[in-house]
Amino acid sequence: MAPNTATEEQIAQLQQQEQQVQQTILQRQTLQSQLLETENALDTLNKTKEQPFKSVGPLLVAVDKKTLHEELTSKKEMLAIRLKNIEQQEEQLRKQFQESQEKLLKQLQQ
Repeated sequence: MAPNTATEEQIAQLQQQEQQVQQTILQRQTLQSQLLETENALDTLNKTKEQPFKSVGPLLVAVDKKTLHEELTSKKEMLAIRLKNIEQQEEQLRKQFQESQEKLLKQLQQ
């Protein structure tokens, strides 16, 4: 059975949904990487007794350990929230994609 215009539109929509899922996966992976980096920085900061430095553009600037700890903790919390939101969005997009895919397959089998 040759696909009609409506079916072709559904296929295009399905491809678009797949791209959205892929973009969301990339966002999640980026956030996971940033969160891991931040956690590692916090861990290192907690273990060191030396003066910490912060990268500001091409410069390294000495910073107060307590202030840096607060900044990193805040960043970690923000990244965790963003990661949770993107994971929920990814799950929702995957579900929509799967439902659209099943609907299209049923139509093609008729």
